[in-house]
Amino acid sequence: MSIGPNESFPFDPDSNINPGDIVLTMLDGILEEQKKVTDHDQMEASNLLDQALETEDVDEAVEFMLKALEHDPANVDVHLEFLEIACVDDEYQIPVLQRLEAIAKKKLGEDLFNQAKGHFWMMHETRPYMRVLECLATECHYQDRIEEAVKHWEAMLQLNPNDNQGVRSQLLLSYLDIGQLNEADKLFAQYDDIEISCCFSWGKVLRCLLDQNDNLATQALRVARKQNRYMESFIKGTRKPPLELPDQYALGSKEEAVCFVDFMTSTWNKYPDAIQWLKQQQKK
Repeated sequence: MSIGPNESFPFDPDSNINPGDIVLTMLDGILEEQKKVTDHDQMEASNLLDQALETEDVDEAVEFMLKALEHDPANVDVHLEFLEIACVDDEYQIPVLQRLEAIAKKKLGEDLFNQAKGHFWMMHETRPYMRVLECLATECHYQDRIEEAVKHWEAMLQLNPNDNQGVRSQLLLSYLDIGQLNEADKLFAQYDDIEISCCFSWGKVLRCLLDQNDNLATQALRVARKQNRYMESFIKGTRKPPLELPDQYALGSKEEAVCFVDFMTSTWNKYPDAIQWLKQQQKK
């Protein structure tokens, strides 16, 4: 999550101050005293962010985002975009995202936050908070703080059981990763996704193997191969995924497998015996 050393950003490259410290100080100030903004200011900030996302010039994008923050300093969507191009070390990513979560929650207000529980995302105002929470969970997983990631994904499903962001797939694999099999079973029961999701179909194979039930694992494998035949070679390590993720995917496609291969392989790799079992199964 950084831009090259020769590209400009509103941090002085000659400064001895770590950019992460600058970001944290700025966010702490916003969190301490969030100024009230008008609907017009929020609209202007949103429009400027759209312009930032449309340009391919980093300097121009930064200029748009800075103007957006002048209108609405607590616009967490702008801060998230900044984080994508800022020279912020990994050790600062989670603290920054934690600040942004607090800012987003404070901006919603306690009354609206409680009122929207159970149907977050259906209300437009709640979406920035949910985007921050998803980024925080993903970063925790990336830094191998899986238990923390699980708590954030669980919170997202409590706020929005409809799961418009599709985080149940990552949550399921993380449950299997850390051995929370009862929680994984609850998720299998709550969401009937085995025939439409590579995470659920291939996750079911692993779940059966963890119960040492070869018969059920064989049945689950037939379903998984039918649902997404591409994932198997990634799990077995006979095919390497591309470096870049696709912009979109269709169910059962190679692109679907690529989008979830990191989560899938990091989970299966915890269980070498399961991978060995899979390698021994003949394709039919």
